[in-house]
Order: sequence, then C-alpha cells, then structure tokens
Amino acid sequence: MTYDLRIAGGTIVDGTGKPGFIGDLGIKNGRIVALGKADGEALQTIDAAGRVVCPGFVDVHTHYDAQILWDRSLSISPWHGVTTTVIGNCGFGVAPTRAHHRKLILQTLEKVEGMSLDALQAGVGDAWPFETFPQYLDTLERHG
Repeated sequence: MTYDLRIAGGTIVDGTGKPGFIGDLGIKNGRIVALGKADGEALQTIDAAGRVVCPGFVDVHTHYDAQILWDRSLSISPWHGVTTTVIGNCGFGVAPTRAHHRKLILQTLEKVEGMSLDALQAGVGDAWPFETFPQYLDTLERHG
C-alpha cells in the first residue's frame, strides 16, 4: 500500500491507557490505516523518533468565548496538541448579553483573564453582532 503520510518511529500513545510503544502510523485519505508497522511507500514521511505520536487532546474547560472572535484557530491550543475545545460552559461568557452590559462583560473578562481592556475591546469590537447565544453561534459560523 502507498500511504499519503507515514509517521515513522515515534512513541505511540493511543489513549487506551496502555503503555506507549515505538511504531509507525500509516495514513491514507485522511484516515489511519496502519498502526504499529506501516511498511510500504509513502508520499510523505515524518521521522518521529524521539517524539510522542498521540491523538489530539480535548480541552473541556476553556475561556475562549471572546478570543474566538479575533483568533479563529485559538492559536495557543493547537500549539499544545489540543484539537478540540469546548466553550461556553464555565458560567461566564460574552453571550447572551445586552448592549448596555457589554462594558461590564469586558471588565469582568479583564479581571478573570488578565487581559487588558483595550485588547479585549479591540478584539471583540464596539458593535457586537449578537445579543443572544444563537446569534453568537451564527456569528462564529459566518466568520469560520
């Protein structure tokens, strides 16, 4: 089989709780088709020797409700192996909120997140295009 990508010689930690092991991953059409030993040709090979190869992490408690408005990839998370984040579950966020509460929301975020009010205002903007949570989700969907 010819793989699109082979990740070779890494310490594979598969998330099952079993100890990690040295091995390869073979990927074809965006799917893992070989685990442990991936013999054959590959269009691209990554030498993972001395590195850990594992599934992406899920961060179930984030405070990205505002940040996602100006940082669509939530940059810091993928840098650390996080591929899925959950937002809106910590009891505080930017939606739902009425226009006259926006300053209070940003001031609270300033204290909770340790971000400057100027940075938050620049990121979120003056004219939030939402008041309800469904409108917030629509805003995120429109902006990718």
